[in-house]
Amino acid sequence: MKKLLYSLSFIAIGLNSIAQQKTTFCGSDEHNKHLQSLNPQLKIEEANFNKNWKEYLQTVNVNDLKNTNKLGKASAPKYIIPVVVHVIHSGNSVGSGNNISDAQILSEIDFLNKSFRNLNSDSVNRRDIFKDIAADSEIEFRMAKKDPNGNCTNGIVRVYSPNSDKGDDDLKKLSVWNTKSYLNIWIVQSILKEVSNGTVIGYAQFPFAAGVISASTDGVVLQYNVFGQLSPSQNVFNTTTTHEVGHWLGLYHPFQGDSCNNADNDGLFDTPPTYSAGGARSGPFSATLNTCNSDNPDLFDQQENYMDYFDCKQRCQNMFTLQQKARMHYCIETYRRDLYSPSNLVKTGVNNPTTTCNAIPSFYSTNANICSNGTVSFTQNVYNGTASAYSWTFNGGTPATASTAVPPAINYSTPGSYDVKLSITTNGTTVDTIYKNYVTVVTNVAPVAEVNYANWQYKTDWYEQGWRFVSENGKATWRRVVGVSYNQIACMKLDDDPFNQVPTKGFEQSFISPSFNLVNASKPTFRFAYATALVTGPNQGSTTFNSSDDLRVYQSTNCGTTWTQMSGTGSVFSGTGISTTGTNRLDYTNGFVPSDRTKWREVSLDAPKAANIRFKITLKRAGGSNFYLDDVRVSSSGSLSLADDLASAINFSVAPNPFNSTTELNYELKTNEEVNISVIDLLGRNMGNVFNGKNTAGSHTVNLDRNALGLNNGIYFLNVEIGKQSFVKKIMVN
Repeated sequence: MKKLLYSLSFIAIGLNSIAQQKTTFCGSDEHNKHLQSLNPQLKIEEANFNKNWKEYLQTVNVNDLKNTNKLGKASAPKYIIPVVVHVIHSGNSVGSGNNISDAQILSEIDFLNKSFRNLNSDSVNRRDIFKDIAADSEIEFRMAKKDPNGNCTNGIVRVYSPNSDKGDDDLKKLSVWNTKSYLNIWIVQSILKEVSNGTVIGYAQFPFAAGVISASTDGVVLQYNVFGQLSPSQNVFNTTTTHEVGHWLGLYHPFQGDSCNNADNDGLFDTPPTYSAGGARSGPFSATLNTCNSDNPDLFDQQENYMDYFDCKQRCQNMFTLQQKARMHYCIETYRRDLYSPSNLVKTGVNNPTTTCNAIPSFYSTNANICSNGTVSFTQNVYNGTASAYSWTFNGGTPATASTAVPPAINYSTPGSYDVKLSITTNGTTVDTIYKNYVTVVTNVAPVAEVNYANWQYKTDWYEQGWRFVSENGKATWRRVVGVSYNQIACMKLDDDPFNQVPTKGFEQSFISPSFNLVNASKPTFRFAYATALVTGPNQGSTTFNSSDDLRVYQSTNCGTTWTQMSGTGSVFSGTGISTTGTNRLDYTNGFVPSDRTKWREVSLDAPKAANIRFKITLKRAGGSNFYLDDVRVSSSGSLSLADDLASAINFSVAPNPFNSTTELNYELKTNEEVNISVIDLLGRNMGNVFNGKNTAGSHTVNLDRNALGLNNGIYFLNVEIGKQSFVKKIMVN
């Protein structure tokens, strides 16, 4: 296969916001390669597809594919495909920014149909040598008129997401309709794919991924300002959507081969192979350009083809060929038969357009998690029509109701979780939407912290205590691993991420603490340890990527409503500075594992004396290696390590250690305390209690008998809990 990304400069014409960038890209090939890395079966399916297509092509008579209608009008389409457009916006009002208008969406669907039916006005610029093979694809795209539940729809869904600038397959999951019944198109602020000299602004999932890759991701993703034909920045020269839908229907780029000597190229004979070293496909129109003249000296580069890349204005991107038409039909018949079936056309309503639909109530808030006595602002996100009346209900809020499109800020005084309901009226019909437990309110004054930490050494109660892993893209892939740890037993690991390589857009993976009261702390401190390494690769095209993760630490004194970066050394690690193993880079396939404690970094940050403070460790992924997190804790006294904090305070000792049969545990208490001492093995299993009860102030000795607990030779850990605090001590039986 030829290098997977080429400069897609034709889609930059007239795009003011993109023109300043160096290059723009179609990401379909790169995305396909990524999916193959996740599921090697996809590569087999693609090979089978191309083999079967080659055999099918031998049976195709191109004369049968020509449009013989002499009236200058398109015949009835052979295939009708229902379409739903999901606008994933970042909070703009409809028609503003990335929340593009209905009119802009419909203008693109209209242009898409003209492109596929060979009715585009710029076809007059086509050179004579290609006019005879330009095809009416006989494919028509219609906006859905019924949603998956049979409700009336205009085929447009609007969803708020703060991650609209990070469009990828995970963002699709915010809104997706059955991909066997609809062509799903997702509109985003920008796409989470990037290379060293440009930006991806569109990609599609190829049809042969069916049955191998999740059906919920099948469709096309496009940057918002390349979708539409209403202004100079969305005009007839902007054929990005046509190009990507071509991929969705199985078409390759004409430069698909590794070189001009690749016989298969894009699997077609009427699209001359094109090639330019390094993938530099852009350039002014040249009637005699023939980059692969040794292969086919009689045919020039088909700069008019929707699937090629050129910036040649009046001469470019205005046709599909007859064999491209045949290939798209073959893909529809092979992979997408359900879409055009008569029953599906009825189910999606495209066979008989309906009247005006009722609007769908939707809303969002950017600050739905607050402290008590805080306020929450709500924004209506009504789509599918225009509401004539609004009715809000805010359980637990003040005011409890509102009847305007934009309600006032709502005050919540009592901690808890609360539902929010929006009812709207359209055409005399009222429809409700209820978001359960949408608002979360927590107390202004948190518990007093002594030494509080996320205990995943052998327990999972860190979650019950309010510690949370949060992922921007829904991939909370943190997992507990045993035997790799800063504190001897276990730590939390985030697997490497070689394909998330956009330093300015990488998804954030965060670990957030519960709230603490540090008002009376002598030296409030937030501490943790982490381990990671720098990596190199994988290659994309001619570019080798180096990881560039970014680690930052934040604090919030308003229950997580807003966050500020903590000050001091250790509040941010970026570039090569994030590595805990030096500046040498590993190959991304090796998989970093910290071999000992020297491969970890301790971080200690002073915290303010606040009555309600929580902390957040945020890792922005940009191709990084495995990342390990351990020893996360909040201290009121600035003590150095979990094991040393309490153990030193009570003079805890084990002697002998190692031991063969029995050993003694000695400690001193200043006050009466509940004490629990248990033995944990290397897998985190509780082997039994050594002591569980109440100790008075003073010195204490506890005997540990290996036979009583059934301990074999090996390494174990004592988990010592004194009141609400605990620590771990390693012991050895031999």
